[in-house]
Amino acid sequence: MNLKDIVLRSNLYGICDALICIKGPGNVTAQDILLPPSVEIVDNTQHIASLTEPIDLSIGLQIERSRGYNIKTPNTFQDGNCYPIDVVFMPIRNANHSIQSYGNGNEKQEILFLEIWTNGSLTPKEALHEASRSRRRKLTFREQSIQDWLN
Repeated sequence: MNLKDIVLRSNLYGICDALICIKGPGNVTAQDILLPPSVEIVDNTQHIASLTEPIDLSIGLQIERSRGYNIKTPNTFQDGNCYPIDVVFMPIRNANHSIQSYGNGNEKQEILFLEIWTNGSLTPKEALHEASRSRRRKLTFREQSIQDWLN
């Protein structure tokens, strides 16, 4: 199953439930996932599995929004019917920057150009906003820690 490759877009935090119900034979794609209204699939054509027999496939999914890489271990689930999947929460595919100088004489100025590519789960503008907000939080925390240390 290729569930790791499914890219979702949502503004919710926490866990929500989804479901795959399909009859074989046939291909299972991301469009076969029944999602809550607040969650959408970036690429509905993403292949999940191929069913070669006339069977009913029903899979319950728990979807969460997070950051980084999460390794799921079987002992973190109480229900014995769960199959944990390691997931990667990294929507930024690539980022570049360049600084261009312009102006004449003593009036030189610089402009920053940013190029951001994402997997579609958020826009480049949203990614930049989230990164700057995170950086601001970290700098505020460090400043507070230094002030606490000095006092």
